[in-house]
Amino acid sequence: MKINTARLRAMIGWLGMLLPWIVVLLTGSFPPSISATWYTNACTPFMIILGSAAFLLISYKGYEPIDDIILTCSGIAGLMICLFPCKNPWEELEKVGTFLVDMNVSHIVHSVSAILFFGLLAYNSMFLFTKSSGDMTPNKKIRNIIYKVSGVGMMASFLILLLPAFPIKVWLTETFALFFFGISFLTKAEIYPWLFCDPRETAASTTKK
Repeated sequence: MKINTARLRAMIGWLGMLLPWIVVLLTGSFPPSISATWYTNACTPFMIILGSAAFLLISYKGYEPIDDIILTCSGIAGLMICLFPCKNPWEELEKVGTFLVDMNVSHIVHSVSAILFFGLLAYNSMFLFTKSSGDMTPNKKIRNIIYKVSGVGMMASFLILLLPAFPIKVWLTETFALFFFGISFLTKAEIYPWLFCDPRETAASTTKK
């Protein structure tokens, strides 16, 4: 079966970049964090968007087994973020999440999953997306810079957490991390001229058996 891998990469990228703003649009305000959306009226759209991105990551087939392993683990981590919510920032609850586990336990699983999610995707961007099967074109060299900057940017986003407390500190951290995540995948889609795609490479990567 042929799968349009270029479009799949683009979908993953757009879902990641748009998620923070869809949350704001649906809730009518800036939540303390994107994850806190679990406790709002936007919970269902949040679960659908993040869950869809996670399943797309799992279904994505790379060029080498390590690609599949990294992205599948990233997708599983994304699903864990959905299933095990963070602490409710507005009230104390005993049991939360799909499996009704202790809120503190759920928060730990959620936090570890988020670290793995972004850490694996940053690794993927810096070390896997930058691979080349032959001589690199000038555009490929530029894309590799974008991949590396995106990977570093994903991890550097968490430095925001070191700043003094302010209402949307975690939301801003997640938004920046998802922005770099999205740019990485949109670049890898190799279908946008403004992200230095090569027509020759685009034609070859659009479909993959």
